Amino acid sequence: MTAGAIKPTPVLEAPADLMAAARANCAARLLARGSADEADAFARGERDQSWAMRHEVAKLRAEQAR
Repeated sequence: MTAGAIKPTPVLEAPADLMAAARANCAARLLARGSADEADAFARGERDQSWAMRHEVAKLRAEQAR
C-alpha cells in the first residue's frame, strides 16, 4: 500500500511589512547562533518558503491578533 505523492506546501503569503519583520527576526536568531551566511540568506529573502519563516510569520500574526 502506498501513501501517495507528497503534497506541495502552499506558498507563504503575507503583507510585505510582516515578511520583512519575519526575515529580520529569523536573521537575528541565526546571527546569535553564529550562522552569518544563513542569516544573510534570510535577510535577502532567499529562505522565504522555509519552515522557520512560516513559523515566524504565524507567530507575528498571532501577536497582531491580540
